[in-house]
Amino acid sequence: MKILESLTKIPRQIIFLTIALAVAIPLIVPLGIPVNVMPQSKKLFEAVDSLTSESKPVLISCDFDPQSLPELYPMLIAILRQCFARRVPVVLMALWPQGTGMVEMAIDEVTPEFNMAYGEDYAFLGYKFGVAAVLLGMGENVRGVFPADYYGTPIDSLPMMKEFTNYKSISMIITLSTGDPGWRQWLLYAQSRYGARLGIGVTAVSAADVYPYVETRQVTGLLAGMKGASEYETMVERKGYAEGIFRASQGMDAQSLGHLLIMVFIIIGNIGYFYTRRKK
Repeated sequence: MKILESLTKIPRQIIFLTIALAVAIPLIVPLGIPVNVMPQSKKLFEAVDSLTSESKPVLISCDFDPQSLPELYPMLIAILRQCFARRVPVVLMALWPQGTGMVEMAIDEVTPEFNMAYGEDYAFLGYKFGVAAVLLGMGENVRGVFPADYYGTPIDSLPMMKEFTNYKSISMIITLSTGDPGWRQWLLYAQSRYGARLGIGVTAVSAADVYPYVETRQVTGLLAGMKGASEYETMVERKGYAEGIFRASQGMDAQSLGHLLIMVFIIIGNIGYFYTRRKK
């Protein structure tokens, strides 16, 4: 039974190399591991999917920075693809100054796929300092906070913004949040104060704090981390809104395979350990 004894002597270099390959290969060649869609993600998808080109705009707030890009940026891309495929008008903004870069990167990536026109199909308000003042001000009159868009164009000159006055002028708000300011402020000011419909996407570590508000229906739906992003990508693909390689789904393939191999090595190590112990 030398084989069982050798299980406790696998060189760590072999273990590290195997796990590295397990993580790297799915990022190069997608495996397509099936994704189980959670009810919270499905609720948000269905809320957006119920909208049409005749609906009021969706307001998406990118409240994150490049550190959270692997988890939250795929959510932004998937939501934009869904909205643009259904011709739902979109207004973008950010409570983080770094979020403006995320928005511009997403716009450059997604708009060419759907031939969307700025000012008619989507608009970008940008970032404005003063979270509470910004969110409360938008509840009264958006022009008092954003008289011009991110590029300096008066918002009254944008066709889709002419009837955009406050939260009553939008179908729903979706905040992609990595911390503070973020979803808590949107919940406190826009949802609780003005009754705006709110959807939330957060990093996995923050998801537990949001679940209670989904249960009380203050939050329409929730995307939790890379798993939530991959679920949304899966629903977007199933509906035929987009095709190709999806970042979050690839990331979940790598993560799942890496976790599986770690579990296998733990089991192998324990088998070898208990056999050696019994033999002694």
